[in-house]
Amino acid sequence: MKLQKTIFITAASVAFVLTSCITSNESILQSTATLSPPQVSISVSTPEPTILSIPKQPTDSMLITPTMESYSPEIYHLYNTQNGDTLPTIARRFMVDAELVWRANLNLARTDFLDKDTQVTVPDLDFSSSNDPFLIIPDSEVVYGPGQVNLDVQTEVQVYSDGWLWQIEAGNDYLLPGWRVVQDIAMAYSVNPRLLLALIEYQSGLVTGISNAESIVQYPLNVQKWKFAKLPNQLMWAAEQINAGYYGWRHGRIQELTLAEGEQYKLDPRLNSGTVAIYSFFAPLYSTALFEQAIGPNGFAATYKQLFGDPFNFEVNLVEPGLTQPEITLPFENDVVWNFTGGPHNAWRDSAPWAAIDLAPQLAESGCVESNDWIVAPAPGVITRIQTGVLAQNLGDDGSELTGWTLIYVHLLPEKYKLRVGQHIEYGERLGRPSCEGDFESTGTHLHLARKYNGEWMPASGPPIFSLGDWDVIGEHRPYHGKLYNRKTGITIVACACVNDNQISKSSK
Repeated sequence: MKLQKTIFITAASVAFVLTSCITSNESILQSTATLSPPQVSISVSTPEPTILSIPKQPTDSMLITPTMESYSPEIYHLYNTQNGDTLPTIARRFMVDAELVWRANLNLARTDFLDKDTQVTVPDLDFSSSNDPFLIIPDSEVVYGPGQVNLDVQTEVQVYSDGWLWQIEAGNDYLLPGWRVVQDIAMAYSVNPRLLLALIEYQSGLVTGISNAESIVQYPLNVQKWKFAKLPNQLMWAAEQINAGYYGWRHGRIQELTLAEGEQYKLDPRLNSGTVAIYSFFAPLYSTALFEQAIGPNGFAATYKQLFGDPFNFEVNLVEPGLTQPEITLPFENDVVWNFTGGPHNAWRDSAPWAAIDLAPQLAESGCVESNDWIVAPAPGVITRIQTGVLAQNLGDDGSELTGWTLIYVHLLPEKYKLRVGQHIEYGERLGRPSCEGDFESTGTHLHLARKYNGEWMPASGPPIFSLGDWDVIGEHRPYHGKLYNRKTGITIVACACVNDNQISKSSK
């Protein structure tokens, strides 16, 4: 099979007049890997979107029309689906024409999520002579979701009280206990803290042990470049690599990885997203021999089992067929005009997938200026997290950011003294004002809005469709580009850094 070149999903630095989140726009492409710590080099790459086409009147589960002629190939592979699979992504991973896949599986939903272990006929391929690939970890042990509801990171690290991670404090602007740094970054990127702890242990042994070597304590994940020195930066690099692999595979956007010395490593299409996430972490750090050692049964998988047991014992399904988004409206007050300034782009910093959109208030001038407009709750729910410029709201009743639907608001200045974690908020309740505040910089006052389901970032282009009242988000092949389509009126608004052609409001009538 001919495989395409790997694409690491990273943010593009797009400078908008009104609003844009600023990120480094860097991804890891190669490094020098030996038995000594590798030296990672950085260069710019072009991201690939997570886009599915959206019809004018979308439905949650679209079946192929019964009049389409079926296809019964002479040569085929029977693939048992994994959680989160769709026919389009299966076609991309196996590099088979999507129409042939649809025709060979007329009984299955054309674009919806499929039940796990559904048998799919993949035409014109024969894997009968090859063994099934080794799966390192289930998807739900990569995502910070339902499988970690009862996880206490502090307790997990304290078990190894003689280890470096328990004993140190770390940070860039201020110091926090090592376990807390892991927890905070895990939550921001929605990556399982157990996974981050196991990677630290495999790369340096600093969860269970201690070291006085400067090269190890500065680079506990063995990503040895000065800009990634210190635990928080190491973990952020790791989280972005993990999400690049996870969502790149989840949405069928990568087929191979580039290893440290430029070797191309083809990915078996039968792998799961969780395993490819681990591959994505190790690929830029090691050449073929060390990479294959890391991804084998005696590599990272053994370290994970040593710390936490078999990861497949924690497995849960993250998404299900027919998944739909609850009713969410535009996040500002009635009869107030805002601007749609950013189509689908990175969920958090440089992290895949393209799960976020940008909305900005009407301002007299561009830049980071104060706004008198309010961001309001577009749906009822419970506040699960409040940080500088960040608020998370679970739309269910359990108050957990790890389960069900969650909205992430970034660059939001919460209304002081009125909001608290655990507080139930009603539709239309004021949450705060748009700003440039937050963990990543902005070129202008705006709201960065993203959604998660069971901890998994949901692409703004779907599935399921990101709907805000009567408006559906439609993505394009470039970050920040996209449209809002009104299902009732047929009106389309194009995202842009302008102030007149992208106006949007909601009526009180």
